[in-house]
Amino acid sequence: MKQYPSFELKAVNISKSYDGFTSVFSPIGLSLKNGEILGIIGWNGSGKSTLIKMLSGTLMPSTGSLTLYIEGNQLENEYIPMQIGFIAPYLTVYEEFSPKEHAQFFCEMSGVDFNISLYEQLIEVTGLKQHESRQIKAFSSGMKQRVKYLLAMIRQNPILLLDEPSTNLDSKGQEIFRTIMHMQKVMGGGTIIATNEQAETHFCDHIISLS
Repeated sequence: MKQYPSFELKAVNISKSYDGFTSVFSPIGLSLKNGEILGIIGWNGSGKSTLIKMLSGTLMPSTGSLTLYIEGNQLENEYIPMQIGFIAPYLTVYEEFSPKEHAQFFCEMSGVDFNISLYEQLIEVTGLKQHESRQIKAFSSGMKQRVKYLLAMIRQNPILLLDEPSTNLDSKGQEIFRTIMHMQKVMGGGTIIATNEQAETHFCDHIISLS
């Protein structure tokens, strides 16, 4: 797996209002650089998922700004999602595909070459090797969550965003989560975790509380 280039994801005073009057949370600023792990904690309904979606570039903030610098160069906002791997329980997968077909399709739709050696490494890490020819619709919820980890890593994005990453994972799945976190850090990637699980915050260098 490749070493990621230097980067900084920077949010300045971002917040979100869905009704035009009331903000989900007070304006927040943060920075994520190579090798860092940032935790976002808060009560249910405090806005963790809203913040993660804004950081992914898939939800526009109502106030503030989000910028991503790669090797010192600022990316246009429309290209930010291409630098991010995103895992969340509300994200869906195409269940008519097998894991390999889905990974190939995901790379093709993203304009990224499908790296077969990386795929082989990830299919082993996620424990899906013996199931890689089966349609995802036959998978348990925990196995579908593992597929999301595979897809989040296959494009080799420098930034990984995890919203409630342990959802549907058993003890083996928890080990996969820890392995993926280690891989991302070793490659110089950055990770943001939105969670209420204390065990997951132990990985974090910094914590932001929305409560």
